[in-house]
Amino acid sequence: MAERPGLFDVMARKMDWLAQRQKVLSENVANADTPGFKPRDLREGPFERMIRGQLAILQPRRTNPEHMTPASAADGPAREHQPRERYETAPSGNAVVLEEQLVKVQQTQVDYQTMTNLYSKHLRMYSTALGRGG
Repeated sequence: MAERPGLFDVMARKMDWLAQRQKVLSENVANADTPGFKPRDLREGPFERMIRGQLAILQPRRTNPEHMTPASAADGPAREHQPRERYETAPSGNAVVLEEQLVKVQQTQVDYQTMTNLYSKHLRMYSTALGRGG
């Protein structure tokens, strides 16, 4: 039987992926003036699927008639995100849109910080459960 990766392993993999993505994005920014350069990006890893098996999904319930009813995906018009085609190419053939790359860099930094915080909080939770911290 295959062993499922633990929560810490999934977070570490996500952090590794984010570090690799940051490297790719920095290369895109560094080559913003290189003729014919086309920006690259990494595909998202299967992190959501991996973590779904690790956590129990809790469904919200109304415990009081005064509470609001929980929203579900079927309640509203949810749209799937469709990445758009590159809309800007320089005469030299360079397709790097600097603003787009910087937004991706910032989002990657925020995601990495979030993973770092989650990792740290889970370590503290385990230390507390073992009676070694608090």
